[in-house]
Amino acid sequence: MYLKSIILQSRFLLLLLFPVIFVACTDDVQIQKSALRYFNEGNSALKHRDYQVAIWNYQKAISLDSESPNFHYNLGLTYYEIGNYSESIDSFKRVELLVPSQSDTYYNLALAHYKMSNSRLADIYYNRYQDMLSLKKAQERLVEVRKEQEREARIAESDSKQKVIKRSSTGSKNKSSSKNNTRQGKSEVPNWE
Repeated sequence: MYLKSIILQSRFLLLLLFPVIFVACTDDVQIQKSALRYFNEGNSALKHRDYQVAIWNYQKAISLDSESPNFHYNLGLTYYEIGNYSESIDSFKRVELLVPSQSDTYYNLALAHYKMSNSRLADIYYNRYQDMLSLKKAQERLVEVRKEQEREARIAESDSKQKVIKRSSTGSKNKSSSKNNTRQGKSEVPNWE
């Protein structure tokens, strides 16, 4: 009886929690949709050079989802366009924290520091940008080399299979020609069995 009571209580508790969990999940989806809507409106405003509206929309998107690097990146671009380089640098630094492998971020940081006459930091970020490009090119080249090696291995494997097939077909031709020779009355090995 006690066990039945516990089971009923746990089911009742689950029934109460299910709507709360469901609402929380749908709230997250709605928040993401709203953030994307603000981001897209910011992109539209940026495209039409309405920088204040773009900044407002990007900031609203970031307030809803602060972990999206695209929101910070576009905010940084907008600040750069209006000449607010320190805010631009702050936005790009956030992108750098979220996605350290994004080479364009370092390029934009270099430009913003250059505009602020901070050539030392501009050089540092530009060198990071160049290093990342070199690394990217080296990785792409490595992928190309591996693909070429795989292709050559498949060709070599295909060639070796063709040689085996030719050898076996040549051997069967020789056997059939010797059978033809024995039928025509030429030299024949007697079967002593």
